[in-house]
Amino acid sequence: MAFFHLAFIVSLISGGAIASKIGGDARRQILATEHTSGSKSVSPDSSDVIYLFQNGTAETNKAFLKVYKHFEDTFDYKLYGHFLSELKKGKAARREHDAYSSYSYYPKGPHCDKGRRPGRVAAPGAVGSFPGGSVKRLFGFDLGKMTFDVTKKAEGAAGAGIAPPLAIGAQALGMGMGMVQSTVAAVLDIVPPLIPPPVWNNMPIPCAPMITGHNCFGAILYPITMADFMVADMTDGMLDGYIAGFPNTYAQKVGKTSDAMYKACFSAYMSMHCSSIFPRCTMPQSRSEPMPAGGRVPMCLHLCILPLVLCPGFWIGDVIGQCEVVAPPPMCSQALFFNFALLPPQYTSFGDGNPYPKKCPPPSALDSSEDPALYDDEGVASSPILKEASVKLPAVAM
Repeated sequence: MAFFHLAFIVSLISGGAIASKIGGDARRQILATEHTSGSKSVSPDSSDVIYLFQNGTAETNKAFLKVYKHFEDTFDYKLYGHFLSELKKGKAARREHDAYSSYSYYPKGPHCDKGRRPGRVAAPGAVGSFPGGSVKRLFGFDLGKMTFDVTKKAEGAAGAGIAPPLAIGAQALGMGMGMVQSTVAAVLDIVPPLIPPPVWNNMPIPCAPMITGHNCFGAILYPITMADFMVADMTDGMLDGYIAGFPNTYAQKVGKTSDAMYKACFSAYMSMHCSSIFPRCTMPQSRSEPMPAGGRVPMCLHLCILPLVLCPGFWIGDVIGQCEVVAPPPMCSQALFFNFALLPPQYTSFGDGNPYPKKCPPPSALDSSEDPALYDDEGVASSPILKEASVKLPAVAM
């Protein structure tokens, strides 16, 4: 649906000229005679164009082709090829039996139990510290991990009273900063286009790079509007919840897999989010409206398909919020997320977090497994308690 919305906008910008191949010299002659703009007419041999709107001319069609060529020149086809190769890898790996399960029905290391044969053991392909998730993140700041560490240091019932004030204080500070930034961003978005020359040129403030977000930093390599720039850290901070909850989402939708599959899914999932919240500018002074010329272009369509391929178990409901407004290449925005330091580890059980050692422990003097008479029947020694209990007491007269 978003594709048709974009096509309609493009048709309005280009004067409503939509090209369609039709055959026959007679039809060309009719188009050439019926659609004439001023002193210039459409040549019968130039192109076959059906004008759906009366204001569509060859000049507007030429302007549209010029805009489209600009998108082709500025579109990152190398990154687009990378996403296509990831799609092909996901399709090939889906046909493999163990690619998405990552469970092996044999022990990964030596098993030190003697006298028995190990059975079918489910050994995961990745080992992480128990319990995994955001509380075991090694890099970056996480409110959940900080609250978890603070409550662990408290003793007794005091641990339950420490976390709420800490979380509420951080949320209140972020809310106050967000209100100020939103006000400034609204002023920068509305006021400059209303200022005429010679003070200004009735255009928005020039676009700027995205350098204030901590999650999508490095993934957004194209300019964004100044209004988006002012609230970039606040907009980017919305992804903290998605990142912290990704291990739980992955465990419910996909399950326990290898770390390579886990990272590939996370990269595709976060690339979709970063591209959705930071649309790119189409010109140095772009407006906030989604339009191909003079505004912002939405996220590329293939970024909505990539998580569904690399994350088996994800479905439309997991991406529909970010994929409501999309566009086909090259008139779209695409970002590559590769900051895996923000990725929390997978959820893991205590057994997965503490696997068997590579070597068996040294023998002990108390170990009698090598004793040949270990399972021989031995005579039961007489019990002194039973022996004394068998002695009859003298009769007592009543």
